[in-house]
Parts: sequence; C-alpha cells; structure tokens
Amino acid sequence: MEPDFYTKRTQRLLRSGYPVELTTVDCTLPDAPIVHWHWHEEIEFQYIQQGQAYITCDECNISVSKGDIVFINQKVRHFITPAGADGVIFSSIVINPSFILGLGQLDLENKYINPIIADRSFHCLHITGRDNLYQQFRPLLKQLIALNEDRPSGYELLSKAYILQLWKLLYDQLPVRSASSCNISARTANQDTQRAKQAMLYIEEHFMESVTLDDIASSILVSKSECCRCFKRATGLSPIEYLMKYRITEATKYMHRKTHESISEIAGAVGFNNTSYFNKIFKKFIGCTPTEYRQSLRKKIQL
Repeated sequence: MEPDFYTKRTQRLLRSGYPVELTTVDCTLPDAPIVHWHWHEEIEFQYIQQGQAYITCDECNISVSKGDIVFINQKVRHFITPAGADGVIFSSIVINPSFILGLGQLDLENKYINPIIADRSFHCLHITGRDNLYQQFRPLLKQLIALNEDRPSGYELLSKAYILQLWKLLYDQLPVRSASSCNISARTANQDTQRAKQAMLYIEEHFMESVTLDDIASSILVSKSECCRCFKRATGLSPIEYLMKYRITEATKYMHRKTHESISEIAGAVGFNNTSYFNKIFKKFIGCTPTEYRQSLRKKIQL
C-alpha cells in the first residue's frame, strides 16, 4: 500500500461530502492482505465478523474474536494480524471527526469531541460480549454498518444519528479530567505530528538496514532527544519502538510470501542480525513465536 494512501483517502472522503467509509476486510485466504502499521485522521470502528486476530494500537495489544468491537481513536497507530489458521473477517467503518457535529459547533466540539480525540491515553476501546457496554454498543454499530452496506434513501442522515449515539457511549467512558490536562498547544501538536510522520517514512524506507536513533533524528533535522520527545508525544512510542514494531509487521508479511525460508533469513531480511532477539520481539508484538506463526500459516494453506 502506497505511503500516502490514508492521506489520499482522507482527502477523497472530505471532498465527497460524506466522510464515512465502510470496508469489509477478508483475511481468510492464503494470500490474505496484512493491515500494516498505519494511522489516519478518521476514527475507526471495527466489528469482528469471523475468526480471530491480534490488533495492536500503540502499545496496547488486543486479542479479538467473533463479535468483538474495537474503537480506534484518531491518529492512533495500529495494525492487525490474523490469529490462527482460519484468519479473520472484519468490518471497518472510518469516520472523519468533522462529520460528527458538522461545522460551526465549536462549543460542543470542545465539550464532547476534543476530550476524546485529544486524549492520548484513550487510544482504543475493546468491547466484548462480557462488557455491559456491549449490549448498548453492538445494535447501534450493526445498524450503522447495515446502512452503509445497503445505502437506502437518507442513509447519511440516519448514519449520523447512529454515530452520535455511539459517540455519546464513548464519551461516557472517559475518566473525569481537569481542563488543564487537555490544554495542549495546537501548534506544538501539529509540529510533533509532521515530524513523526517524516520519521516514520524514513523508518519504513530503511528498516532493512542498521538504523540508529542518530539516523532517524538526522532525517528530520533535530537532536536525538528532541526526536524522542516529539515522536513520543505524537505516537506514544519511541522511534526505536516504532522501528521494532514495523520490522515485525514486515516479517509477518514476508512469511505469507516466503513460506520456506528459515526464520534466521527472515530476521535478516527485516533488519535483525540476532535471531534470538527477533524471536523475543516477535512474540512480544504478535503473541506467538515466528515458528508458531509460520506453522499456523502452513496449516491454513493445507485446508
């Protein structure tokens, strides 16, 4: 997927006048797509239709299965990896926050919208059938998905009504916070975001090489300490943590394409010169060893 795919999607959705998009992602086939590390301006709701998967949002690792719901906040880095041999099918609906209330509602935005999208600790919400919130959330999300599949007359208006109800449920999950805790300079936040995006592009272009913090900082023309600070503020991770996660994501993609290469060869191909360390980092992010992950892929192909 091209690096600016999500930027172009945001532009397309905003131009359309209805910045909401529903996608069904089917990861049950041998050549199933892998949803790599990415972030976007839209908030996202995912509904697991079938199978199991691991979803990583910043530093939060979630194991999901059929019927689960996941909310992913704006600009939160995330990726999805099928778990087990059966893969996963899920519905993803992305919504630009500008659609929730519309233009000119600054007071309401400051009261109800900004507290969620500006809260870096509220990067995602995993809702299962065991949660009390599930019985309220699921019918609304299912109706929203159905509307955007069938697109009956007035579906945009009805979708907005369901989105507002879902947002109110999310708002109710926020802890009570002082106003000063959300008083972050918009200028600083925007600068952090732009620097972090440039650093991420550098990492994604050079992850196979021996990348150091010096290299990443030089790519965005700041000191190492400032690179760490702005990257952490924007993403919740250090640049090196992002590099490790990106390499592991690429390793899972490599395993789908190259089913017979050794684990050490795959480790080397994605920038690790130590197989034991690769195994350790892989298990931290994916929840199983590279060998176990490959075995699940082979079983899937044999079915």
